[in-house]
Formats: sequence, C-alpha cells, structure tokens
Amino acid sequence: MGLIPKTGRRSWKVRLLHGSMFLILTLGAVSMLAPFVLMLSGATRTGVDKHEFSMIPRFLWEDNALYRKHVEALHNESAATLRAAWRTDLPDFSGIELLPSVDTEEVARWEAHLADWPIAVLPGYAATPESRSRPLNVRGFARYLKSEISRDIERVNEVLETDFADWNAFLVIPPDTRSRLNLTTDTPWWQAWGHYVHEVAPEWTLGTHDLTGFFHERVWVPRHGRGVPPPLLSATIPEAEREAEAWLLFVREVVHPDFLRISDSALGDWQRFLQARYVNLQTLWRATGTEVDAWEDLALPARWREADPFQADWEAFLQGWKDPDEVLHRAAAEHLTLDSADLSWQREHGTPPPIREAGQLKFERHLPEIRRAFLTQHFSAVWEILIVDGRGLGNTVFYCAMAVLLALIVNPLAAYALSRFRPPNAYALLLFLLLTMAFPPMVTQIPVFLMLRDFGLLNTFWALLLPGMAHGYSIFLLKGFFDSLPRDLYESAALDGAGEIRMFWMITFSLSKPILAVIALSAFVSAYTNFMFALLICQDESMWTLMVWLYQLQQSYGPGVMNAAFVIAALPTLLVFLLAQNQIMRGIVIPVEK
Repeated sequence: MGLIPKTGRRSWKVRLLHGSMFLILTLGAVSMLAPFVLMLSGATRTGVDKHEFSMIPRFLWEDNALYRKHVEALHNESAATLRAAWRTDLPDFSGIELLPSVDTEEVARWEAHLADWPIAVLPGYAATPESRSRPLNVRGFARYLKSEISRDIERVNEVLETDFADWNAFLVIPPDTRSRLNLTTDTPWWQAWGHYVHEVAPEWTLGTHDLTGFFHERVWVPRHGRGVPPPLLSATIPEAEREAEAWLLFVREVVHPDFLRISDSALGDWQRFLQARYVNLQTLWRATGTEVDAWEDLALPARWREADPFQADWEAFLQGWKDPDEVLHRAAAEHLTLDSADLSWQREHGTPPPIREAGQLKFERHLPEIRRAFLTQHFSAVWEILIVDGRGLGNTVFYCAMAVLLALIVNPLAAYALSRFRPPNAYALLLFLLLTMAFPPMVTQIPVFLMLRDFGLLNTFWALLLPGMAHGYSIFLLKGFFDSLPRDLYESAALDGAGEIRMFWMITFSLSKPILAVIALSAFVSAYTNFMFALLICQDESMWTLMVWLYQLQQSYGPGVMNAAFVIAALPTLLVFLLAQNQIMRGIVIPVEK
C-alpha cells in the first residue's frame, strides 16, 4: 500500500510533489546519460570537428559539415595536399564550403580525360595524422589481403615481402605519387596496394592530383611566399628567369619522373652519360643485363616507366650526375617536357581542370555512404582491433565467466560452512577474511606477482583467476544472508535423509538467488574492470583483456577511437545490469526486510 492514500493524491499539493519528484528523477537520469551520449558523439569526431562540443554531431544533418570531414579524409588530413590539389591558400579544412553549383558536363569531360592518366589518382582515406585512427582504406586493404592471400599475417608477409608482427601492426603509408621522394618499385606489396586502389577501393575515397597546385605548394610558395601570384605551370621551360629557375628545380628534383619526358634530341647526351657512368660495355652488361655492341646502339627511353633496367640511370640523367673528373652530365632543359592530366587539360581548354567540382559531384552522389562511413568508422576500427584481429573479447568473456563461476562456488561454500556448522572461531575467521580488504590491491600486487612467477603461472588464465577466487566481503555478506534462512528447513531435510550437498543446493542456493546475483555481478565487474593486475601478470598480447587493450589503444590512437572503445567497453556492464536488475534489487531489499 502506498504511503499516501488515493483520496490524498487528488490534492494539488500532492500532485505538485509527485511532479517535482518525477522531474528531479528525470533530470538525474538525463545527467547520467549525458556522458554516454557525449562519448557516442565523440566517437564520430575527426580532426576538423574534434573541438566541437555537441550531443549530436552536426554532420548527421548538415551537408557542409560532412563535406569538410570528407575533404579532410580525401586528402589524408593534410592541408598541404588540399592546397596543392585545389590551388588554394586555405590554412586548414575548417573553411571549406560546398559550391553553390557544379557544371556537370565539364566534370564529365574531365573524368573522361582522366581515364588515360592513372598516375593522377590520389588515394584518400589512407592516413590520419591528425585524428590518429585506422583509415577506411587501410582497413579495406587488410580485408582484401585476408580474402586474397590468407588471414595468417605470416603468410601475407611471405607473399608480399613485408614484416608485420600482427594485423594490429598493419600499416600503409600511402606514397605521394607526385613527389620524387616517394618512388615506389614494382614490389609485391606496392602491386597489391595499386590493385586495391584502382580495383577495390570505393570510388568516393579517391581524389585527383593537380601538378600545377603541387608546383605552387612545393616550389613557388617556399621560394617567393604567398604574396607573389604564382604562375601557371607550363609543359616546357618558361622564358622568364625567375619562373625558369623554379620550373627547373621542380622538374629536376621535386616532381615524380612519371610526369616527365626526355626528347630524342638528348640521345647523344644520354649515350655519353652512360659511357661515363659505366666506362665500358662489359660493366654495362653486368649491371643492366643489356648487351649491345656499341654505345651508339643504346636508345633513350622517353619515359621513366619505359626505362627499365635503366630507371636509376634515367633519374640520374634527369637530375644531373658528375663523373670522377667533375664533369656534369644531365639532360638539357630544352629536352625536358612535363606531361600530366591537368597540364593536358589546360592546353586543350585554357582553364584549370575542375578538380574541386568533380570531387563535390562525387560527394553528392555518395552522400549516404559517406555519412554512414563517418558514423561507424571508429567503431569499425575498434571492432577489428579488439575482436577481429585481437583476442580481447574472447579473453574477457572467458575470464569473466570463470571468475563468476568460481565466485559462485568458492564463496557460497565457505559461507555455508561458517553458517551451517558455526565453528567456535567463526567470527575470528570472518575478521581475518575482512582484514584482507584493509590492504589496497597496489600493495599486494607485487607479492602476488612474485608468487605466480615462482609457480610458472604468468600469462595464463590461472594467474588471473586464482588470486580473486575467494573474497572476504562476499563470504561475510553470504554468511549473514544464510544465517537468516529458517533452520527448520534444514532439520526437516535432515530428517528426510538429505545430505549436506543436497541441502546446500536445494535449500541454500534456491533461497539465495538474489544475494548470489549480487555476488555474481560484483565478481563480473571486478574481473571486467581488472586492468593493472591483468597488465602486470599477463604481458603477452595474446592474453590481454579489454581493459588492457583500452590502455594500449590510447598510446597509438586518437580521441575518436578511444571514445568508440569506451562505448563498446561500457555495453557489457550495461547489458548485465539490465538483465539482472530484478535479482540485484531483491538482493538489496530482502536482507533489509528480514
């Protein structure tokens, strides 16, 4: 029966009291849920919106916010790459806005023009130096290798000639295909990456390089600053002295040789260069496997890709090489030509290529996929790290299950013996058990570690389970509950011939489900949140639990991944509480009533 009768509840004062109570409880519930909602929101953040503070991420309803995140990921979180691709002076990604309109016909012509220029592809969603996550295309490449080669990382290392310790150490540093600093050879690894980029990666994760913007960002701005208007990049050396110096620096030392051609007019210089470099034909044969009868029989490859086995020589001829007599051999400036998709478009149309417009149109075509990718990317990364590629979930499930099982066997048996048989030193034993709680875990960890080490149990589940198998407070709580059970039940069962084990199971266990639920939840929470001790005694990665993994994640990943990991780690305790809340409340209320 309620404290206030039905007639009294009709009073406006009572109704006001009830309303106030419900309002306070509702505000309390909201205040408890707010941190969880903030973690959910934080789990979708990247570099461009990491400083925003809102319960619901803006990109879920605002296309401009989503576009900024997409452009940031498309350019691998590098503002310099963005400036080079768009020919802009934007300092970061925060000022990006969608264009009011896009010429779809011009974009279609540009996309058809790009079909002959695969080198112009910019693999986006492949690096996250700002948000420190596991990019979408890196995870996709790992899945591709697992399906095409093997899930065994050792087998992948063997096939691709790599040396990854495990899948969680898997990393791709996407090469800058514009720069000479990132010359990639035709190794199995880069062949597999190239195939993934061109054949498997989602279309909307690939951008386009712009050689003119790259020239501005890498050569013109560092030499002359942003206050001097940059010239358009020309295919051949310009006439103006200042522009010619910048062009030669760009061509000889900066740009990837795939964008260059050396005309046949430089054939004589090429042959003299090889003769100075190799001295005699026999040395040339041994170094390159090319057998010719005279230096004049050597042809000059027009492109770097066609120069095998002379690619290193071709690059040295382009940049310049001095022989032992300090004579400089290199291709003359008038024999060099830049050739790229944007320069070709510029020559044909007289305008810069619509790279930004094409990217925006692609974004609009794939809007739902991009929004879904940013909503789930950090959760997917955590899932793969902890569960698919790691053993964190399996270890934690087994550890928690065994901890709960042992807690429901050892503690009730000990409490039953003290309650049922009532030895004369029962309270002394209880006091001794409770005294163990006076020492913080940090004090006991070192002696327990030394003992487990001497027993040879480190990096095993026994090392996790044995130290916490019996708990003094649980035994004390259970004994108090067992003492409140009617003694007549045990006497009647004994008269009927029941043994102690049967009475323990049929009477004590059956009547103690609420308090046992409390003990089980306590054991689960203790095992699930066990971090420091688990890290100390199980340093082998294959034995890490979720809590240890969370600590290790923060060493390598950013706030977005960590928030996603916290959300995933919070779900098991929430589900356990929701499923067991009735038994838990009975375990709290019944002893008080008794």
